[in-house]
Amino acid sequence: MENQEAIKAFLEKYKDLFWHIPKNKIQEISKDVLVEYVINYGDYSCVKEMLQVIGVEQVAEIFYKNNHSSIENPNKIVRNNYNDLNRNLFKLYFDKHAPRNS
Repeated sequence: MENQEAIKAFLEKYKDLFWHIPKNKIQEISKDVLVEYVINYGDYSCVKEMLQVIGVEQVAEIFYKNNHSSIENPNKIVRNNYNDLNRNLFKLYFDKHAPRNS
């Protein structure tokens, strides 16, 4: 479902989320950074559009890859950039809408 043109259009539309990244570098950010920023700072419409552009399953895969240790063992201190409330909300969301096979 994802295509590079749709991602580029998404990044242009929501470029203010990436306020500390130089404007000429926003189109070069990784999907990991895109997902992290939208989950942490995006509003409902931004999150909804990201899920449509990238796909729920791929966003969930990126989310779990970047949060694996902290979700599996909440007492373990792991560096990640998701805020705690959003990490919990999206874990619940992805557990329901993009369940993992493990």
